[in-house]
Amino acid sequence: MNRRQLVSSVVAAIPLSWVGALAHANPSPAEAALIESLILEVAAEHGIVFIRNGSEGTPDAAAKHLRDKYAYFRKDIVTADDFIRLCGTRSELTKQPYQVRLPDGTSKPAAEWLHGRLAALRSKAK
Repeated sequence: MNRRQLVSSVVAAIPLSWVGALAHANPSPAEAALIESLILEVAAEHGIVFIRNGSEGTPDAAAKHLRDKYAYFRKDIVTADDFIRLCGTRSELTKQPYQVRLPDGTSKPAAEWLHGRLAALRSKAK
């Protein structure tokens, strides 16, 4: 292999190494702490009803479900936003979006509610 072929091989291999690293992604300690805080916020939100596939659930049940999905998708999650997208947005089986019913009786998509909580956690961290 001549010098030019060697350089070409090295340059071509760099993006492949990035792809390999992303395939085994994990959140940084700071993002993992944000995700954990977000799950704890869900569990602590008494008065809110979480709706998954048409069934109402308690905050504790919602937090457990999020933890289970987090364990399943962990290799694909780098940020807390990834966590919300993969774990807190919709059912993988039915594709129905998760909902949150607030104490005033209004409902909103769980992803929207989680992003609001995440923004509050991030602003507290600054």
